[in-house]
Amino acid sequence: MKRIFFQSMLVVTIAVGMLSCQKVISVDLNQSNPQIVIEGLINDQGGLDSVVVTMTGDYFTPSLNFPPVNAATVTIADGGQIDTLSEAAAGIYYSTNPRGISGRTYALKVTTAGKVYDAVSTMPEKVIIDSFFAEKSLNPFGESGYDFYITFKDPPELGNYYRIVPHVNSLPPDSITGGRGGFQITDDKLTNGNEITYMFGVRGEVGSKLKPGDTVSVDLECIDKATYDYYFTLRNILEADQSPTSLSPANPNTNLSNGSLGYFSAYTIDTRSLVIQ
Repeated sequence: MKRIFFQSMLVVTIAVGMLSCQKVISVDLNQSNPQIVIEGLINDQGGLDSVVVTMTGDYFTPSLNFPPVNAATVTIADGGQIDTLSEAAAGIYYSTNPRGISGRTYALKVTTAGKVYDAVSTMPEKVIIDSFFAEKSLNPFGESGYDFYITFKDPPELGNYYRIVPHVNSLPPDSITGGRGGFQITDDKLTNGNEITYMFGVRGEVGSKLKPGDTVSVDLECIDKATYDYYFTLRNILEADQSPTSLSPANPNTNLSNGSLGYFSAYTIDTRSLVIQ
């Protein structure tokens, strides 16, 4: 079995996604014209499906607090079944469906202020984590820490996309190399059908604080191409502008209609954990 090692592609999470369907678009900087932002998620675990609806903030006073959109009508349709989500908190809508199913296509519709925004996403085939292990190590500067490895088998069909999310206790994001508390993304253009190994590490003063008994976990998410494109373009934007509270003059790609920013993703998730020995 050919094993392929990668340095991870890095993207840092931010509180709001801004995007476009076929191309990167420019943000309207007019202070009087906020835009709607929708982040819709449905997975195969159940209990985590949600849609967050907010408005963009002021470009000239950047903030991570964005006005919620209340009393919207939010539905997710699966074939002939339509689930109407309830607003559990301001601008946050939750599904009552137990879980999504691989291979099914889900349709999101958000209606607010007389406008309709919709998107579709097909949940990919689930890929299981084969192994998750840790090794104590030193970096070139002599700082001690741990390297964590995740391995999984890519399906034989070309066109698989992944998001890998590490969780290391409550460590600050910048202490995690490769993941930095956010996530890694990859596709199988160069790895189709192979066993894939990804690594992320914890270094320096924070890494030395990891002790036997500490728990580390990782999520392997199988996402569709539209979701991958969203995170890929978001990563490029953040690499150009490293400040998480500074709005960039471009948006990541989106699968939402009617000029909405954000994305809708139906995905599978497999989680593994280990205890530092």
